[in-house]
Amino acid sequence: MSNYVLDACALLALLRNEPGADIVADALNAAVNGDAEIIMNKVNLLEVYYDLYRALGKDKQTRY
Repeated sequence: MSNYVLDACALLALLRNEPGADIVADALNAAVNGDAEIIMNKVNLLEVYYDLYRALGKDKQTRY
């Protein structure tokens, strides 16, 4: 079993389809299949939320 620490940049790269998104997607798929464990700090998760909030606005953000 693999272990991954996910940071804000990695998750944002996935959401924006930037370079490295495929690596993050593979890690997340491995976790879904039970072959990996992923952890993420709350601060990093809030950083992603804030970035999406700024980009999409309050109205669009609440739809997700």
